Amino acid sequence: MAVRLAPKAPGYVCPRTGRVAVLVADLADSDLNGDVSAYWLDQEADELGMDPWRLVEGIDHHVTGGSLDVCFASGAFQTVGPHMTVFLTAADAARLAELKTK
Repeated sequence: MAVRLAPKAPGYVCPRTGRVAVLVADLADSDLNGDVSAYWLDQEADELGMDPWRLVEGIDHHVTGGSLDVCFASGAFQTVGPHMTVFLTAADAARLAELKTK
């Protein structure tokens, strides 16, 4: 069984893409959810030299509460806690931060 790596801290900037890590809970609760391109970083794929980015279609609150479902363009989903991160462009991350302060 593969060891799960910790999520990148919110605000972490990927040096290869410039994408910025944001909390899934923050994106899920914003008007940007589903309207901006969000990306999931598969750290295991990255370590194996494969493309680590998966396009996120949207994030939904899990029916049991406390967790969120990250829904991918492929139709698959991953249930995660609210402190997991996904990545946005720097401009979209700035928009999300601005929305949080309003």
